[in-house]
Amino acid sequence: MPIKVPNNLPAVKTLTEENVFVMTDTRAMTQDIRPLQILILNLMPTKIDTETQLTRLLGNTPLQVELELLQVSSHKSKNTSEEHMIAFYKTFDQIKHKFYDGLIITGAPVELMEFEEVEYWDELCEIMEWSKRHVHSTFHICWGAQAGLYYHYGIQKRTLAKKLSGVYKHTLDYKKGMLFRGFDDEFYVPHSRNTTVDREDVEAVTELKIIASSEAAGIYAIKSENDRQIFIMGHSEYDADTLQKEYLRDKNAGLNPEIPCNYFPDDDDSQEPVVKWRSSANLLYCNWLNYFVYQTTTYDINQIAEESHADIFQDDINIKVAKFGGTSLADAEQFKKCADIIKAEPERKYIVVSAPGKRTKDDDKVTDLLIACAERGGAEAEELLLKIQARYKAMVRRLNVAVDIDAEFAQIMDALTDSSKKDYVISRGEYLNAKILAAYVGFDFIDAFGSIYLDKEGKFDETTTREVLGRLMAEHPYAVIPGFYGTTPEGSIKTFSRGGSDITGAIVAAVAGTDIYENWTDVSGLLMADPRIVDHPLSVPVITYKELRELAYMGAAVLHEDTIFPVIKLEIPINIRNTNEPENNGTLIVKNADYYQSNLSISGISGKTGYTTIVVEKDKLNENPQIRADLLDIFATRGITIKNILSGIDSLNIIVHESDVKKCEKELTAEIELKIKPNRLAVTHDIAMIAIVGRELGTSPAIAVKVLGALANRKININLIDHGSEKINMLIGVDGADYIPAIQAIYTEFTSM
Repeated sequence: MPIKVPNNLPAVKTLTEENVFVMTDTRAMTQDIRPLQILILNLMPTKIDTETQLTRLLGNTPLQVELELLQVSSHKSKNTSEEHMIAFYKTFDQIKHKFYDGLIITGAPVELMEFEEVEYWDELCEIMEWSKRHVHSTFHICWGAQAGLYYHYGIQKRTLAKKLSGVYKHTLDYKKGMLFRGFDDEFYVPHSRNTTVDREDVEAVTELKIIASSEAAGIYAIKSENDRQIFIMGHSEYDADTLQKEYLRDKNAGLNPEIPCNYFPDDDDSQEPVVKWRSSANLLYCNWLNYFVYQTTTYDINQIAEESHADIFQDDINIKVAKFGGTSLADAEQFKKCADIIKAEPERKYIVVSAPGKRTKDDDKVTDLLIACAERGGAEAEELLLKIQARYKAMVRRLNVAVDIDAEFAQIMDALTDSSKKDYVISRGEYLNAKILAAYVGFDFIDAFGSIYLDKEGKFDETTTREVLGRLMAEHPYAVIPGFYGTTPEGSIKTFSRGGSDITGAIVAAVAGTDIYENWTDVSGLLMADPRIVDHPLSVPVITYKELRELAYMGAAVLHEDTIFPVIKLEIPINIRNTNEPENNGTLIVKNADYYQSNLSISGISGKTGYTTIVVEKDKLNENPQIRADLLDIFATRGITIKNILSGIDSLNIIVHESDVKKCEKELTAEIELKIKPNRLAVTHDIAMIAIVGRELGTSPAIAVKVLGALANRKININLIDHGSEKINMLIGVDGADYIPAIQAIYTEFTSM
């Protein structure tokens, strides 16, 4: 992929001659992808040389990069023309409202000055502070690295006895890191500096890790624990003759410099230098862009300010949040399975629980019984409550835990007479399950009441929850938290909608900054098709958030986007697992599935019956926006939700739920005839809509061919077909009678070997 640079930047000509793929602004306008936004704060005096060097390295990756150049306004360049600076460089005031995937801060020839004495130090500090909220990953070079270490971590630089100049051998202190992935055991890097930082000062900062160093040149590479700050002491970007130019400049000035170490053959400065660092330099920048920028930055660049700072490249996952559903905690035996899962991995630190679900097909869910208690009252409510109490007492006895069930139910019984405590009563299923599980596994208990907050409109109060729950989690490193309810501004309990424990789990995962959110249930992941239609459908190993949303919209029984929004917002991977088959990996839900292998070319099939199509044909219909607006207004004024619209040159095919038009079909069609005066108006009932969802739909024509071929082989007629704008779903309309055979045919086509 190319690197996108401003039109007419001098680097374009040089790099094009070197066969580096450079793309100008003009050509980039035809590209329909989101390039990485990289900002370079160029503090070097030879700005054009530095631009060319860095552009060369950033352009040598499979990623599209869009480059911007930044200057400090508190210092005027003496070695680069003002015309060049005006044409290609921006000031901080011009860009400080923007967000960037990556920032490079170069070195500067001011090493021997104290940081605070540098003319532009205050402005640089402002930029470095700004970068913590506006840049995903910052790459500091040489003096820029020393300045970053001093500003962010208070590490002082130290002046060397003599200038360090030459090409030095380096080794890796940390061989498993992604920044130096693919590097040889020994590699070479140019250095040209008068100062350094001491190893003991860096090692004293727990948030920093030394990755590479040299016996002769000292520390070379450091990264922050969260991977968002990279500090490089050398100059991997240098051209073959950069050190030579510096050496000859000082020599001609009569400074009697030492010959750069390990640079000229036989230390003979009349010979051409030997380049030993080119391949490692390209790999370094490629790794930074790939692993520390592209694979971790948010697709919506404006979300960088809110993104999680968790280091996803840690050798092991540090925190897992696990939510267990009602079937997973239906009785004592299920509790034991959950406990085994929790104890199997110490990374499972925060557990969110639902109320007990059904033990058998004819059993009752505890929450349903509590709702009945709260709504009916009187003797009937007391009878139901005694039934629930007996169920809990049996669990406590089997698990042998010290939870006083009788005392808890005495409080619930008292609350039945107070209508304002309805939500309190309904929430006790999750509350008691959390108490019991915490006691059984030896975790602390954190009540959702007083830790998870709602605002006056009943919506999740993220700010207050993060503050309070975050503090409690810091005090309790292992805890069980009940799902399904939170705290109102007035200080009372408020339950969520059904499925609310998923909301709690997502909230806890977001506040914990978890590496992965596990949702344990009674199925081994998301199923590729409805098990009521397809016998034992396969589970999907990996699916994206967008695919999940498309399947849910068309009726698939999957996690709804609203229940896991806090996790999706922070792009935390979600793992759907089966409590009864914990060895099964289940389904992983991620933002981008490009790097996960899957044998399935589609991610799922879902659908619904009971649709009606209304076809309106009129000459030049789509050339007259007013006709279209009038037509849609007819549906809107009657409160009829349009599920989809397919457009032709002179027609619109409007798809609605049959139940929405059944009682008003005559009036609706009469109004369309009166206002639109169509050439043809046709209404077709009993249509089934089927969605085939897969991230490869937009790039693999074979998928559509297989879908259509599967239906043709069963002689199933297609009433309509549409490809979604996201190019990840294919929508097909068939007769209601063909709904089940159509899904079975498509499923078989994609799963038969």
